[in-house]
Amino acid sequence: MATTKNPLIRYKILDKCFKNPYKIYDLAAEYDRLDQGAMGVSLYLKAADISDDKILQYKAMIGLARCYDRQGGRFHTVETAFMDAIALMPYRPEAHFFICQFYEPNHKWKQVKMHAQLGLLIPAYNSLDIPGYDGYKALLYFDALATWYIAGTQSGKHAFFDLSHRTTMPGKYKEKVDHMLNQVWYPDTLPYTCADEERFKFPFDGLENVEKNYSKHFQDLFVLSLFNGKENGSYLEIGSGDPFVHNNTALLETEFGWKGISVDSSEALCYNFKQNRNNVVICADATEIGYEELFNLHCVDPVIDYLQIDCDEASIKILNKLPLDQYKFGVITFEHDSYRLGTDIRDQARKLLKKAGYVLVVNDVAFSPQHAYEDWYVHPDVVDIPKEMITSRNINFIWDYMIDELTEDNESL
Repeated sequence: MATTKNPLIRYKILDKCFKNPYKIYDLAAEYDRLDQGAMGVSLYLKAADISDDKILQYKAMIGLARCYDRQGGRFHTVETAFMDAIALMPYRPEAHFFICQFYEPNHKWKQVKMHAQLGLLIPAYNSLDIPGYDGYKALLYFDALATWYIAGTQSGKHAFFDLSHRTTMPGKYKEKVDHMLNQVWYPDTLPYTCADEERFKFPFDGLENVEKNYSKHFQDLFVLSLFNGKENGSYLEIGSGDPFVHNNTALLETEFGWKGISVDSSEALCYNFKQNRNNVVICADATEIGYEELFNLHCVDPVIDYLQIDCDEASIKILNKLPLDQYKFGVITFEHDSYRLGTDIRDQARKLLKKAGYVLVVNDVAFSPQHAYEDWYVHPDVVDIPKEMITSRNINFIWDYMIDELTEDNESL
């Protein structure tokens, strides 16, 4: 609708549509667009006052709040107008979005979180014609942003990682998400969920039954992929840690019936392991164990499906102690932490394992695009290595290695 600053013409326009709330609303929106906030406020109020249409009242109260907000210095007035809109139509998402947008620069993160969550609980509607409403995924962004400022660290990192890697964000919100992820950095763990099944690059028998994994970065799923979901496999887990949290064998044991031996030097962790897991755990310094004696004591077969070595600087010493000439391991995940310890441990392990017949399938596994900390090996006498699983990149961000590229057709949020 065209408008004018001529008082007489403006009066005639107002007089003509004075009793029509829809025309008053349209005129208010036009003044609002032209940044003539005082007239916008007056007309939005009038439209809301004389209309019996709740949707029109709702839209007018949102417009009113946004006009007040642009005037500045009226926090409580703006907040009240938005809350009035929400009270009119509590089961619509738009007002929740706009109030999140209002609270953000005021750093009212608990309020942002609450309204983002409320907006996300509302079933999808056809959007009302309200300029500036950015939709459901904008509410996802505000929820993640509030999570970061309220909970911080890992919760916030996971929230932004999920937006970046599990959903396609529209234009400016993708830029915002990528910016925040670069600021807060990647989470320490990248868990698999059943929602990722469609994008999982190396499916195996039984994957459809896996609701979640336990490894920090897909080690358990990598092993299962190579063995095609093998049941009743075997493992040696050196540096086992917690029985479930970030554990590489918990899924193998609990869902696929694998048996094995776990080793850790922490008495508390080993006690916890014995209370919660069925397989053998040994509390000892892994660098002091006689592995041939250990294998003979527990009647270990000369072919063991999976070996984990995760002992920081001690990893290379442990690898040198293993009787690689007498026992073969189908898959090895070897922690070298080159991002913080340099490349000496990594290079020594590569030389030793190559000599023993192992193929480096995934080099420099990374938990972010810059932090390489493991190498993953396969012995071709034990496991057939699919060509598509072999990579020679300088660094392998594990999410990109294991999960297909995100598209609108396969997003999981």
